[in-house]
Amino acid sequence: EIDYPTTNSNNPHPSDNDDLTLFYSRDYSGLSRKIIRIKHNDPDVTTLSMYSIDDLNERAWKRLGKILGENTNVVSLSIYYGHPDVAGLCAGADGLQRNRCIRNFGLRGLDLRNADNMSILAPFLSDNPSLEDVTLRSCHIGGASMNIISNALSNRATTGNTLKKLNLSGNNLVDNDLNELIQSLNGGRNLKSLWLADNLIGRGGCILLARLIQNQESNMESLHLKSNNMDNQSAIILADSLTNNTKLKELTLGGNAITSGWAAILHLVCDTSSIRTVKASNHTLNDLGMHYAVVDLAAVERALGVDDANLLHASLRLNATDDKWLVMRRKILWSHARGNLNLGDCSIANGVMPQILAWIGDDSTEVNASVVQYHEPPLIEERVRAIRLDSVYRILQHMPDLCKIHGADSGQISSRRGVKRTLG
Repeated sequence: EIDYPTTNSNNPHPSDNDDLTLFYSRDYSGLSRKIIRIKHNDPDVTTLSMYSIDDLNERAWKRLGKILGENTNVVSLSIYYGHPDVAGLCAGADGLQRNRCIRNFGLRGLDLRNADNMSILAPFLSDNPSLEDVTLRSCHIGGASMNIISNALSNRATTGNTLKKLNLSGNNLVDNDLNELIQSLNGGRNLKSLWLADNLIGRGGCILLARLIQNQESNMESLHLKSNNMDNQSAIILADSLTNNTKLKELTLGGNAITSGWAAILHLVCDTSSIRTVKASNHTLNDLGMHYAVVDLAAVERALGVDDANLLHASLRLNATDDKWLVMRRKILWSHARGNLNLGDCSIANGVMPQILAWIGDDSTEVNASVVQYHEPPLIEERVRAIRLDSVYRILQHMPDLCKIHGADSGQISSRRGVKRTLG
């Protein structure tokens, strides 16, 4: 037990004993002791997480704001559920808005629809130069409160735009709520992750988000839109916005009313029309957030059919590979094996074609084996062999010169394990 000194009753600042009493909570037995350590700027206390605390009064929340405002070591503050006095926590020059060290700030399950309360929180969101991760999840934000948040984030330009992650999921946000938000985020080069899941965002919101995705200064790597009001056209809008994007890796779209729109996502990551279109496909997006979502996976399979659904999932997995030349090469070979294009019709140098035939025909290595067998669960062996033979045949049908027997002109055919034939 840490023995902190106390102050006498004439001191205008509360003593440690006073604060121990003030912050006593039946919901969190160790809260008062932890806050005392934060008060004394204990370098070993860097996080404060408060869950479902309902028994602190307004005076306690204001006092906590003052203590956090003077602290220089706490980097993470989370307040989830319960009925905290957020206005008291953040109010005044002595409140949380003075804090300059908190990097991760999270509120969840609180009621922030009151614009006055949000206005009091705004200075902390706009002025803290260290803030990197902000979560305001399921806080009934919308309308005027959303505009206040957007303005606060826009003002972060003066603090260096340190924000890397913003989570506004579960707030029943509609399309119009995104107008000012997208404008405020467009200048944030550090933003990596935007969470807008479990809202009411539809086609209009996707048009606004497309502008953010297409902004060349944006470095966003993940966009979470699960369980919104998005339809097929919404999926098409987002897919189109990602045509030239090489930064966004994760786009979660499950739980939306998307059916035929999945074809646009497949076309985005693997357009099998020609070698040119395969090469121009998106080779960065690798996650739709459906790893364990059985309902979403089944919806994609119903919309695309088994083969195309497998191609979509395989292309996404392949996109996680750093070697993008390998990604393009394998997608081209997949497209040929599927019969979407014929490499025998393409202008490929004869000297290269033997290697291509080797990739298709030889399943002795793991890399070559996946040229046609990208299905999950895997295709049966007989089916894979048939695909390989068909793929080789269609090339040789258009390029019969690859089958010439060298040495036949002079009648001297050297043999090693029989007749030696070379491809090329």
